[in-house]
Amino acid sequence: MQFRNIQAEELEGSVEIAGLDEWLRSIGATDATVLIVAPSGSGKAAAVGRLAHRLGRRVLICDLTELMDYDEPARQLDNLLRICEAQKDTVVYLDKLDRALAKAGRAGQAEMLVGHLDSWLTGAHTRLLDSSATVVFTGRDAKVVPQSLLQRFDKQLVA
Repeated sequence: MQFRNIQAEELEGSVEIAGLDEWLRSIGATDATVLIVAPSGSGKAAAVGRLAHRLGRRVLICDLTELMDYDEPARQLDNLLRICEAQKDTVVYLDKLDRALAKAGRAGQAEMLVGHLDSWLTGAHTRLLDSSATVVFTGRDAKVVPQSLLQRFDKQLVA
């Protein structure tokens, strides 16, 4: 999987997500996992940059659709989630959750992906807080993300 380390300022741009500023202000020290779902071109990446800037953290970016490009996507997901937990003072930006779920569905592995994420979101909270990491998942289509998974995030912004 490809990762990019960048500064928050590199994600600057316009944002057209209703309620974003208020939502960003609502994110506190105990919010380790967040989800932003908004239409294409609305500024999800810039929203992640604003969050990272507000928290004073660098950004690590990864495209979740790449999980399904490997022979063992479950193992790759486990490795990715361990990497998330190991990041210190970082906003980990996991892009395209909805597309990764759709791609996994076409491969007959959506249940596996949802199960792994659900379990991790339930158990990783303290470890993420200990490392001062915030994991931001983004996507375009909330209908693709199961309600049970949506509820596991500390904060959600669905536009």
